[in-house]
Amino acid sequence: MKKQIGWFHLKEDTEFDNTYECAAWYERVLVKAGKYPVVVYDYREKEREDGVEVDGHIGSAYVIMDGTITSDYFGAMFCGVPVGTYDNKQNAGKESSYSMHSYLYGIADAILNKNEIYMRKGEWELFPEYEAREIKFEYDGEEHTTHGIFLKGEQ
Repeated sequence: MKKQIGWFHLKEDTEFDNTYECAAWYERVLVKAGKYPVVVYDYREKEREDGVEVDGHIGSAYVIMDGTITSDYFGAMFCGVPVGTYDNKQNAGKESSYSMHSYLYGIADAILNKNEIYMRKGEWELFPEYEAREIKFEYDGEEHTTHGIFLKGEQ
């Protein structure tokens, strides 16, 4: 089930690379600064008489941002070497998109600690019914910390 849990605010116009099966193939997409939905796909909920029950774990989120191709490369390759010619501007100006996958522990860490690794050139905003939390746990006799996103009031 797909559910939006917040927004990703891209601070400035940014070029992202879509990569493909052949390591040399790519599509560079310019995404305009703006506000983009943060969606989880493994979020499940069940209706009950007394309200909604969460069933399952929210593990990762996606942000799909529409943009414009600035360059690409889908030319022929032989043993990793380009064969023939390819105009990498031939698709410039066409519409495309960039999909960003983020684990929720990273989004929570970015919200709580402004961790630049997980900021992804923007700011994360959760809807009011969700919250980012620090999770303390012990493993192999040592204290550790991770993060998660939960429905408010959920344990």
